[in-house]
Amino acid sequence: MRYVDVNVFVYWLGDHPEFGSPATKILERIDQGEKAVTSAITPWLIHVAFEKEAEMGYSFQALMERLTGVMNLKFAPLDMETYWKAGALSKRHGLDLEDAIHLATALQHGANVIYSNDKDFDKGPIDRVFE
Repeated sequence: MRYVDVNVFVYWLGDHPEFGSPATKILERIDQGEKAVTSAITPWLIHVAFEKEAEMGYSFQALMERLTGVMNLKFAPLDMETYWKAGALSKRHGLDLEDAIHLATALQHGANVIYSNDKDFDKGPIDRVFE
């Protein structure tokens, strides 16, 4: 199982000049059969990142259609157990709470890799890959 951090989606959806291509390759592998999970908080975080560009054609409906269109991608619920685990992981690994929520979700769902270019995840117990 792979965990997909929010930045992968932002780079993919935003067609980032440097990071868009690796993000697209990651999501193509998932769409083609690789099992992956992300947190239910991910769509909200993407929305916040793109909301300011609403005048440039952004729509929440289109965002949700693109995200839910990725086959083999599971959206894990965000519950109080995840928050408690994230608090402990934040303290143990020196992560901000958002990263700790992603790490907690990854661990709860048996992920052995986190797809992200956020080097903060290198402090945690799961390998980080961005390719």
